[in-house]
Amino acid sequence: MSGLLRDLHSDSGRRVVHVRVEYPKPPREGPRVEDLGLPESLVSALRSRGITRLYEFQAKAILLIRAGRNVSIVAGTGTGKTEAFLIPILEEVMKNPYSTEVKALIIYPTKALARDQLKRINYYTAFAFGARAAVLDGDTPERERRAIYSMPPHIIITNPDMIHMSLQYSRDFRRIVSTVKYVVFDDAHVYSGVFGAHVAYVIKRLKRFVRDAVFIAASATLGNPKEFAETLFGETVDVVDAGTTRKGTTLHVLIRPTSRSKISETLKLLELCIKRNLKTLVFVDSHRLAELIKVSADRAGLRVGIHRAGLRPEERYRVEEALRTGTLQAVISTPTLELGIDIGDLDAVILYSIPPTYSKYVQRIGRVGRRGQVSYVLTILGDDPISSYYERNPREFFERKFEERVLEPENEEIAKVHLLAMARDSPYSLDELNSFEREIASWLLSRRYLRIRRGLLVITREGARFLSERQSLRGVGKVVRIVTKSGRTIGFRELPMALKELHPGAVYLHGGRPYLSLYLERGKAVVEPLPSDYPFLTKPLYYSEPDLVKSHAQRTYKGFMLQYISLSIRDSVYGYVVKRYPSMEPIREVFLEKEYAYSFRTKGLLIWTPPSDTFDEWSNAEAFHAIEHALISAAEIVTGASPTDLGGISFPSGHIYIYDAFPGGSGLSKEIYRRFEEI
Repeated sequence: MSGLLRDLHSDSGRRVVHVRVEYPKPPREGPRVEDLGLPESLVSALRSRGITRLYEFQAKAILLIRAGRNVSIVAGTGTGKTEAFLIPILEEVMKNPYSTEVKALIIYPTKALARDQLKRINYYTAFAFGARAAVLDGDTPERERRAIYSMPPHIIITNPDMIHMSLQYSRDFRRIVSTVKYVVFDDAHVYSGVFGAHVAYVIKRLKRFVRDAVFIAASATLGNPKEFAETLFGETVDVVDAGTTRKGTTLHVLIRPTSRSKISETLKLLELCIKRNLKTLVFVDSHRLAELIKVSADRAGLRVGIHRAGLRPEERYRVEEALRTGTLQAVISTPTLELGIDIGDLDAVILYSIPPTYSKYVQRIGRVGRRGQVSYVLTILGDDPISSYYERNPREFFERKFEERVLEPENEEIAKVHLLAMARDSPYSLDELNSFEREIASWLLSRRYLRIRRGLLVITREGARFLSERQSLRGVGKVVRIVTKSGRTIGFRELPMALKELHPGAVYLHGGRPYLSLYLERGKAVVEPLPSDYPFLTKPLYYSEPDLVKSHAQRTYKGFMLQYISLSIRDSVYGYVVKRYPSMEPIREVFLEKEYAYSFRTKGLLIWTPPSDTFDEWSNAEAFHAIEHALISAAEIVTGASPTDLGGISFPSGHIYIYDAFPGGSGLSKEIYRRFEEI
């Protein structure tokens, strides 16, 4: 038994529910690098990295890409997905390294990930004199940008956000991408839900300038790689599946705290890992929880970093660099570090709760043991029904399959953004649109956001103003900027969540520091810092009102009436509860001088069954509220939704609404309607 396992068993405050040992299983070997007819300089580059043979899946992908086929590659973290798509691209580049044509766009979800991968790609291009790769993103200095446009590199590494903006505003960008032969989306599983719907439109717009390119998706955790990639690209796709693997031996441990809270257990586990000099990552599912654990760790004297969306990019980069170099041993993260950002090799991952999907579980643990060392995955079970189920059936936890990722491009709010952006890229005709998009274009014409000139749709000044407020690909709702009284911006939060976290009087945690929200008006929240040991937190008092707009489909299942609907949701915050931390003892309730409300249109499911005649109204309300939560928990597992992706409202009359928590919808509720029996 390892030392860490002994420590885990020796503490009476927890019970070790299950231990599973996973041994490395490499993919099947394929041909030697000399056997594929690659340029000698590329063979030398591969050999210098210790690659003398390719895996079978890599060879298959290379042959398909060479033949001009679109490919979806599914292979575990650290198995060489990058080489599978990079080798045929480099092969093309090395045929004529003195060319000044862009041959490939390699697209990553974030700027940090793109810059990480540049090092790897530059290693290979260094073996072919004249071959070049460059990062083009929002952080690229103007001087470098001009150099890229005047003397284009063979490979441009970028992100969807940069393509979205460059198509609109840069004639040079539109010019240089016209020669692209390969378009790669690495970490493709990220492009589901709202972000994926945005990116599907960005691809549609890109294809107006990039003709006959090969489209490539790569991911470690796609349960529906063909269907998903075909929806994303609008192209037929071949699948190359290598399975998953890990280099080292990994101990997966399910833990049940018996006499302390989950936050306290997380701190205990962190302390054990730090004492044993294990580089550790803690994963949680919400900003607030990450901040609470950070505050608690600071007060317990544990030196940990925090990494989450909403922090400034330079703050996140400092944490990544400190973890990579070893100056920081532990970091608490939301899903922002699920991606392959270079943070070095990890020895342990602590999961605050069971990830909502098996795909997320594999993504989160994919960073441990990559040097071949023994590593640990410690999952904390809670009091929720899913934890209780896997506590009784632990083997099922590890025998799950990757979920199908949901991608629904037919989001009215997202379509509005991209049909306006497309007109700015280059005016277009109605013939380029499908029937759904034509409806949206008609709406934009009726509002005078678009107009017709010489048979083409052109953006108007009003349309440009509408678009300027909705340029983010990462959501649909409006964004609130968080500033201090001196005017310094410290972060951002999207509506409607901003109402609940930044209403006047709210204690907002940011980077482990508490702030008091002074006021929230016109897309800006003004805050002031509180003492680091401030002993109180706040919880919003709010209500949500649904309003059915349109029914799209209806059926029944075992006495439940189901409707897939469009609806309007109004969230209203009217007060807050002050609680003492960490006991969470309520201190007082405060009612705001006015309600802070936000309304949005979305898609959802209306479920109805008659209330019980033997229950009073309060008991029926409790029963239907319990059903709502149980259905949402199960829906997360089936559809791959994150805890913040779905909302729910229930009434004692037996009406339950489950809806996409993003304006316009994300496609999840449509999937819930389709797979309700399974849920």
